[in-house]
Amino acid sequence: MDQAELTTEQVLKRDIPWETYMTTKLITGTCLQLLRRYDNRSESYRAQLLDDDGPAYVRVFVSILRDILKEDTVEYVLALIDEMLTANPKRARLFHDKSLANEDTYEPFLS
Repeated sequence: MDQAELTTEQVLKRDIPWETYMTTKLITGTCLQLLRRYDNRSESYRAQLLDDDGPAYVRVFVSILRDILKEDTVEYVLALIDEMLTANPKRARLFHDKSLANEDTYEPFLS
């Protein structure tokens, strides 16, 4: 199958080596904890996490997109973001949260 034909669902079936990324210092321990809590969970569980601490998850996703160049992982995180926004488009406001004021949350999407 051509890579361009992968669906979000197919991309999200991948097993991403988050622990390896922490071991190699590409993500922090806090990032790993948030990812473990979020990854491979039901939509309702994820929705609760985003309601409780959405900006923290956006920060994790953006930092991964900024710091990790492996195509499978980038596609995976983009699929997570796509799923998050498709389920509730109002979550786009999480990218504008005041706790993220010192970060350029759009930079990874523009490079």
